[in-house]
Amino acid sequence: MQWQSNSTWVEPETGNNAAICIRVIDLGTQKNEYQGKTTWKRQSMIIWELPEQKDGDDKPITISKFYTATLSDKSNLRHDLENWRGRPFTPEELGGFEVKNIIGKPCMLNLVRNEKGKVKIGAVSSVPKGLTIPKRVHETYIYDLDAPDPDVWEVLSDGIKGMIERSRERTGEPEQQPDITAPARGQQDDDDGIPF
Repeated sequence: MQWQSNSTWVEPETGNNAAICIRVIDLGTQKNEYQGKTTWKRQSMIIWELPEQKDGDDKPITISKFYTATLSDKSNLRHDLENWRGRPFTPEELGGFEVKNIIGKPCMLNLVRNEKGKVKIGAVSSVPKGLTIPKRVHETYIYDLDAPDPDVWEVLSDGIKGMIERSRERTGEPEQQPDITAPARGQQDDDDGIPF
């Protein structure tokens, strides 16, 4: 399968938007320095396409959000996933959650402007009953540092490649216990219309 990267990103308009998850990128364990303190956190990036907002080539615009890769009680990732699902995870679902389950799944994104005037994702929520989401246009993929796909690597932007190259997994920096670890992997069965 041939994947193409977006050459030019167009900033979307704010407001509530239908969206489809098209990509998840494992950025590895990233070093963060703040007020003289160094921490390490496993991070990931989720990318959605917005079917109703188009770029100059009449393709859906994309938008992304960075997450610390944890499903702990107070994590942004868990909060957004539970709002997307429309209900909390059970302990069994948390233990068996696989990120691949969100690929191709629709949701609603509330886009807002931050203090610098840039559009960002303010909230993720489930699709209201009866709302039809247009079909996905962009190719889907996952980039996993534990099982890297060279074809996917080739279509990542230089900026994302640079982030991954700075990860502890790529630089080989001495092991330290990260503040937050990646969620466990396992199996999960589909059930009563919950998207994942």
